[in-house]
Amino acid sequence: MSDLLRMEYINSLPQPFIARFCGGDRWPVYDIDVETGLMRIDVVGKLQVKHFSDVVELHDADGTIHDADDFYNEDDLPNPSNEGGARG
Repeated sequence: MSDLLRMEYINSLPQPFIARFCGGDRWPVYDIDVETGLMRIDVVGKLQVKHFSDVVELHDADGTIHDADDFYNEDDLPNPSNEGGARG
């Protein structure tokens, strides 16, 4: 099974990240599992599990904004014709 997210790209960016989710909420990212896309965020001192597909954009430590779609491996990009997404 290949990784859903690009670990080299994630590790190349200055961290920590702030994730902006659908609906506008922003929370610090604690960690990301590149294989499954699960991530833990720090919500007022408590860790909460989310999925990377809920992320709209990530802000890196330098303040640069990165589109969430840039983090996916090309083979694993969501397929608009398949609601659950396509796996390569």
